Amino acid sequence: MKSSFVVNAVFLTYFIVLIVIGYLAHKKMQKSEDFSAEYWVGGRSFGPWLVAFTWATSWTSGGSFIGTPAVYYTYGWPALLWQAGAGVLGIIGILAIGRRVATVATEANCMTLPDLFMDRYENRSMGLIAALIIIIFGISYMISQYVAAARILEIMTGIPYVIGIIIFTIVVGIYTSIGGLRGVAYTNVFQGAIMVVGSVVIAIILVTKVGGLTNISNSLAQLDPALMNGPGPDNWLPINTAFSMFFVLGVAVMAQPHVVTRLFSVKDVDTVKKSGVLVAIVTLIWFMSLFLSSLAGRVLIPNIDVPDQIFPTLVINYAPTIVAGIMLSAPFAAVMSTVSSLLLSTSSAIIRDIIERNRNERLEENKLKKYSYITTGVISILVMVLAINPPAFLQAIVIFAISGFAASFTIPIAVGLFWSGATSKGGLWSMISGFLTMLLLYVFKINNPLGFNPLVWGLFISLIVIIVVSKMTQKSSDKVLERYFGI
Repeated sequence: MKSSFVVNAVFLTYFIVLIVIGYLAHKKMQKSEDFSAEYWVGGRSFGPWLVAFTWATSWTSGGSFIGTPAVYYTYGWPALLWQAGAGVLGIIGILAIGRRVATVATEANCMTLPDLFMDRYENRSMGLIAALIIIIFGISYMISQYVAAARILEIMTGIPYVIGIIIFTIVVGIYTSIGGLRGVAYTNVFQGAIMVVGSVVIAIILVTKVGGLTNISNSLAQLDPALMNGPGPDNWLPINTAFSMFFVLGVAVMAQPHVVTRLFSVKDVDTVKKSGVLVAIVTLIWFMSLFLSSLAGRVLIPNIDVPDQIFPTLVINYAPTIVAGIMLSAPFAAVMSTVSSLLLSTSSAIIRDIIERNRNERLEENKLKKYSYITTGVISILVMVLAINPPAFLQAIVIFAISGFAASFTIPIAVGLFWSGATSKGGLWSMISGFLTMLLLYVFKINNPLGFNPLVWGLFISLIVIIVVSKMTQKSSDKVLERYFGI
């Protein structure tokens, strides 16, 4: 490390800024007349920049700066096709379904994804099952991110793992619980700026160091010609695998509850269109910068023992001290932005979709505030305890959680919003069958039937089920058909 003092100072400053932002959001929230709307959906007042950055940063995690550069470094130019799903389908998702979701959420006063399902499908069981799925997979996802955060602190500052877990829990728990979605959104903009600007600076430094793109390509071709063409080294990305990754990294984004509910916070439908364009620009700059940095890294350090260490190694060895200190907080920022969004989604599932639904009435304002703060804090502490002795294969758990969300929610969201024939039972069994298909393939370790990821099969079965069951069951009420489809 070039200067542990500089890095520690950067991290300390970063933590202080986050807590201050959370406090400012809390002060604004206290002035709101509707606590639940302010806490869960930011008072439906967010403009394009807030929506774009909350979408983009909630979508990513610490793996964007650790695991993703390792893939770029290991497999070269073919990794662009591997990443294309996230770059294309995720952006198409916000543009294709964004305006529809935002409009419906406003009209029906939806604050959570289960709210949307219950309004469209008029099925309380579907809302409850969706809430339980969010809680289970949300906690699983957060465990991996807590572990990643503690490892980052351990490696970059020397803080022991357990102490790192505790520090992370305190900081993210404070600014998320007191600031609500507005606090998360404001910190997301700050964190996103660090990630994007820092990635661009590092890319410029490294590409210049190597001598430009032409030299990078020539050097990669000399190291291994497979780094220049598909399917890449060791037949890494055959066409069916590439097709699967479009769904895993692309379609899956549209069904992550902590991501899609960001569309509930927009102040108007025009904001969705503008934020979709901004997401496209931000993510293109972001991932292309990381991609170029990783390729340059393969030239500068041809054989690194642990590819996951390539990005921090490049930053430490080639960036100026201050820039290195700031950039090494980028993976941490990615982790925190994801965790804060997941915390809100999970706590809202408990408060709004389980407690309030079972009571058949809204909680009083004071009780709602109290329960919201306590629930968010308790979840944060629970995940901390589980992360102190983490399970093995954390990255597999991340992929499983993301795929679980996508297999369960993608078809009911997309088909339900655009097909008037989708019925209550069709939506319910589509959710259940998609998840069970993916789950069974994972449990029995049938990882890639015919070369396709289990998520692809989960989506396929979910689609077939919603069509068949909807054709055989009672249609939606006139109220739903009129509001959603003008029928």
